[in-house]
Amino acid sequence: MRTDLNQLLDGRRWLLREFPFRHIWAESVFAPALYEQMIAEFRHLLGAPDGHGFQRNMPGYDATGHSFRPGYRGAFDIFFSAEFRRLMSTVSGAPITCDMDAGLHHHRPGARSGRVHNDLSPGWFLARSSSPSPDATVNLSDSARCNYRSGETPEPGVEVVEMVRALALIYYLDNGPWLPGNGGETGLYLSNTVPVTEPASLVPPKDNSMLAFECTPRSFHTYLESRRTRNSPVLWWHRPKEDATSRWGEEAIASWPRGQRR
Repeated sequence: MRTDLNQLLDGRRWLLREFPFRHIWAESVFAPALYEQMIAEFRHLLGAPDGHGFQRNMPGYDATGHSFRPGYRGAFDIFFSAEFRRLMSTVSGAPITCDMDAGLHHHRPGARSGRVHNDLSPGWFLARSSSPSPDATVNLSDSARCNYRSGETPEPGVEVVEMVRALALIYYLDNGPWLPGNGGETGLYLSNTVPVTEPASLVPPKDNSMLAFECTPRSFHTYLESRRTRNSPVLWWHRPKEDATSRWGEEAIASWPRGQRR
């Protein structure tokens, strides 16, 4: 199904910033009607019982989450469309495939800050030939059939492929009016050796705004502690591993800390 971005996008002023690394920041991203639909679905999932809504399944990350899985249809469909993927590839300059890992994150008031990291991490997916819908416009990670962090699969003979995160997007919604001092920003850093309390730049979690950046060895960022709730869909498009290693080398691909998912 074709997505008409002209009907769904609201603001047309997306800012490309170079400090402390290249990233895109935009406000009033989606049309009001779509934004309200996203809020309604987010709240519905947040209030659903465990196993159907949000779960505390991200060790080392002080948040609950809900993962999108193959076959998803709903208010967040725009993120998984071929049209939006092409738009994000064009504006970011990052070559991306249709392989995606995506979910919704919910930080409660007082949730602890994360650790500074760059998101240049591997991810395993079902090969298109093993996907139930090989012609789909998006190949969402499927934890029931392929472990995203290791490629392990409970089904013998299922073909999987290792990819690397290429483009990250954080979209902020249903957080209410934001003022300096509320916290909940995404901190951007020049290095992963500086204290988390000393970001080089801050991206506020303003409703209907987004942050996007190519995942590189220098795209250091993290969530910062908030005095209020912070809600955000978080998405990663991927690239073939050989593309990443040819550009930065095998050693630049960050391995997964044991027991953690970020």
